[in-house]
Amino acid sequence: MTRSWAALPIIVIVGLPVWTAPSAPVMLIAAAASLFCTLGILRCALAPVTIGGAFAMIGYALALWSADTGVDVIGASVFGIALLVLLNLGEFARRWHGAETAIEVMRTQLAYWFGRTAIAAAAAAVLILFGTALAVFVPAGGRAIVAGFGALIAFVTALAAGIVRRPQRDA
Repeated sequence: MTRSWAALPIIVIVGLPVWTAPSAPVMLIAAAASLFCTLGILRCALAPVTIGGAFAMIGYALALWSADTGVDVIGASVFGIALLVLLNLGEFARRWHGAETAIEVMRTQLAYWFGRTAIAAAAAAVLILFGTALAVFVPAGGRAIVAGFGALIAFVTALAAGIVRRPQRDA
């Protein structure tokens, strides 16, 4: 697998914050993100890619905070999917560095990535539609409660997904 495929998600996660709010701090953070992501892809190491993704996320948060525009759910969805793809590519490059991969393995991996990306895009679309409908029917005071409940559900789900379940051994 060539490493040039990782350039597209790097361009997206670095370019989106700069496009949202082209200020010096955002550009500096985006440059650091680009440097770490590129270094990680070239060295087939996941840690620099993860650090670069974290810098890109901080840069995007700063760009959204400093820009006077509203929340861009489409931009946030594209950013998240690009970050997911970049981390997938970084992990794949780390795991299979120096190995010959069969065509069937690449096809299976690409099918997995496309399926995962399609599920993420569909989930984002459903959540955007649900959020728009919710904004119409729920009064302004109740939206904060619904948002807090949604954050709590996301936190509990992340905790449940992160728990490693090991089978019980019979003594």
